[in-house]
Amino acid sequence: MKKIMKKAAALAAVISLATAPMAFAGGSVGYGDISVYKNETLAGKLSGQNPVEDGALLVCDGKCMLKSEGISLVAKDQSKMAVTNDDSTFNLYVQEGSVDYVITSNARKIAFYTPQGTYTVAEVVFNADSNPVVKGSVVVDASGKTEISVTEGRMVFATADGMKTVDADHKIVLAVAPGSQDGDSTLGLILLGGGALATALLIANDSGDSGGGAPGPAPTPTPTPTPSPTVKKTKTTTASPSS
Repeated sequence: MKKIMKKAAALAAVISLATAPMAFAGGSVGYGDISVYKNETLAGKLSGQNPVEDGALLVCDGKCMLKSEGISLVAKDQSKMAVTNDDSTFNLYVQEGSVDYVITSNARKIAFYTPQGTYTVAEVVFNADSNPVVKGSVVVDASGKTEISVTEGRMVFATADGMKTVDADHKIVLAVAPGSQDGDSTLGLILLGGGALATALLIANDSGDSGGGAPGPAPTPTPTPTPSPTVKKTKTTTASPSS
């Protein structure tokens, strides 16, 4: 009888491990109450801890969290987002709302997609004298304007204007492209790896310009006619953007 009970307990443990959500098996796991949409139709509701499907539009009913290998996301109530996991890139699409990110691995790049279907790809740079982590947020307003801020660490973004280095306490603002995509079209671009690089402007956090004594140099958004081989673009001061 004892042997049978031990075997039953072992079998139950195996089944429990096999059916538990795996956060780092090439996918993502959601935490909290999340509505899942496919083809603009509500496909289901998740509560607690559940694996989430790549490419599905996720709407947080209250604050929710998403975890994947090397990255955690915390989204505010009613934020709308989707993710896909590739071997070399984590793709994040925020349709609307505010999403905080914490990156603890630079093994993959992270691509940020806008509601218009444009995107930027960032490489993660850890500070050598601190913990290997990069923190920041993505905020998308009702007009589709996408702001990506860095609060700790550094990221280097590929944009239509060239490479832009964003240090802590700075943010990059992706231009709203004319002829907006609909939500499903943008999700399709993410799944297929399509879209066009976004134009972008680098500014200091909580400021209308890059001045005001904000720490860290910022690259100028437009190249100067006179080359300076000993000075990198990312070390120059950004001109104040117009309102």
